[in-house]
Amino acid sequence: MSVRHKVREHVEKLFESIREAAGKGKHTVYVVYTKDMEDLELIDTELDFSDMDDTKKFLEKTTREALEKQVRGFDLLTMVLDKDGLYIFSSEETLSGSLKEDITRRIEEFKEE
Repeated sequence: MSVRHKVREHVEKLFESIREAAGKGKHTVYVVYTKDMEDLELIDTELDFSDMDDTKKFLEKTTREALEKQVRGFDLLTMVLDKDGLYIFSSEETLSGSLKEDITRRIEEFKEE
């Protein structure tokens, strides 16, 4: 299996939990990349979960971004759904409470900018 296929599979696996929790409608999804647990990068996307084309574009864009980030040494850590202020995490790794708090704090700072 090619690197691209593995990355796409990882992206889809994380997204599946987000999709189930989101239901229908528009919500913001934060994709979190890490070099180490200290160095985090967030990318936010407004996504209409009832629009299949929007979902497809999100998956394609996130796969491309994840591949580009890998070249720079970053890995896709988690996706976070912002469902009206409730943050729902989707990750293949178990995230510590302090890491989730750090990510939530960074999302809140990101939203203020």
